[in-house]
Amino acid sequence: MSMRVESDVPVAECDVVVVGGGIAGISAALEARELGAEVVLLEKAPEAERGGNTRFSDAQFRLPHEADEYAPISTTREGMVADIHRVTHGRANPALIDILVEDAREAVDWLSELGVEWEKGFPHTATYRRRPKGGGLGVLNNLYPRAEELGVECRYATEARSLFQDATGRVIGVRALGPDGFVDVMARGGVILASGGFQANVEMRARYLGGWAEGLIVRGSRYNTGEGLRMALDVGAQAAGQWGDYHSAPIDANSPRVEGGVTAIYIYQLGVIVNGQGERFLNEGEDFRDNTYVKFSKAMTQQPGGVSWVVFDQQARRDSGWERGIRTITPPIEADTLPDLAARMGVHSETFLRMLSDYNAAVDRDTPFEPSRKDGKAAHGISPEKSNWALPIEEPPFLAFAVTGGITFTFGGLKTDEHARVIDTADRVIPGLYAAGETQGEFFYFNYPGATSVLRGCVFGRIAARHAAENRHARR
Repeated sequence: MSMRVESDVPVAECDVVVVGGGIAGISAALEARELGAEVVLLEKAPEAERGGNTRFSDAQFRLPHEADEYAPISTTREGMVADIHRVTHGRANPALIDILVEDAREAVDWLSELGVEWEKGFPHTATYRRRPKGGGLGVLNNLYPRAEELGVECRYATEARSLFQDATGRVIGVRALGPDGFVDVMARGGVILASGGFQANVEMRARYLGGWAEGLIVRGSRYNTGEGLRMALDVGAQAAGQWGDYHSAPIDANSPRVEGGVTAIYIYQLGVIVNGQGERFLNEGEDFRDNTYVKFSKAMTQQPGGVSWVVFDQQARRDSGWERGIRTITPPIEADTLPDLAARMGVHSETFLRMLSDYNAAVDRDTPFEPSRKDGKAAHGISPEKSNWALPIEEPPFLAFAVTGGITFTFGGLKTDEHARVIDTADRVIPGLYAAGETQGEFFYFNYPGATSVLRGCVFGRIAARHAAENRHARR
């Protein structure tokens, strides 16, 4: 709702206010400042914890590119667009996806110019991607010093609470609560909401995802609790995207309950996944990891007890991507025999051993194993089947990792146009209000095309900044 500026609250003025300090927010702040705008960035977290979900992410960037030393698989622009629409069941906004893909290469180049260096990403992926050295925290550690050098004013431990509108409905500023109390930050060009989703808000998880979601492990920032979304909805913004779904990953079941980071098992397709009863419940070789890990991890949370196991034998351990694909804080259970492994896992031994016997018998022994492509090495005649990379579990010692599905960010957000302007419930632009990154909706549905979320934040943070910076001239 609109608010009256009260005389006893200090007022600061600038051209652009950015709410949130993850990749979307810091990219927006830098872009706007490079265009000459006076920028204030409001970061809810203390300085030592700045960066939103980006701080905890691996921050890989998917982009159209020829294969090179960073990734063995090339990706065309058309292929990347098609893959995103396939994974999201055709519901992603085509205009926003086209912009995302079109601007991906330039976003990576921009980050490189700002000092971000790159290295090989996770193994066995379907598409070309870059991984920044140091992950998301490494990216932030390059961008924040540059922003401060250029004169971006970063206000830490400062939580945006509500938006100001003028008589025409234009958003003209933010009321925020900082270490010294409330402050009203007024913006000539506009307000960019880059404050993430609501995954760290237990009440909102229960309301939108269901009561079962209260106990989900939060992989990212404890500060992403939905204020930006609420503020926008209060001034008439249109909710968009899949508010009842979320990004997840198969993480170490012993991860911290909040800010668990990037613990994950990312080469599960080389083994089998079983629930607490010792039964397989999905097709581990359905597709490459980057197109299944979110889908599979959510399936794990729905199994009895919410904890599953990824089981390997020594064939997987010899894979060249083993060390890059296993990120845990707990060592695996290891045993020389399958009955001993079952006992240590605590699963139903008879069911587990019968399942593995049936699985091993169904494995195609003639088709060669090739982890860098869909190799068709399948396990047929069982349910569920395994379509690719079906290695028999027979070579000791055997290993089992306890995994569950942790929540990374929520899919629901705000409706935006190609300039990242927020749209209201009557399909009109709300002047002066922008959204970028996880605060936007209409990108991800049901599943997630790997390595596109941090990319989205960078691309649309900069787009919002360019429009807001230009808009400031009309307000002087």
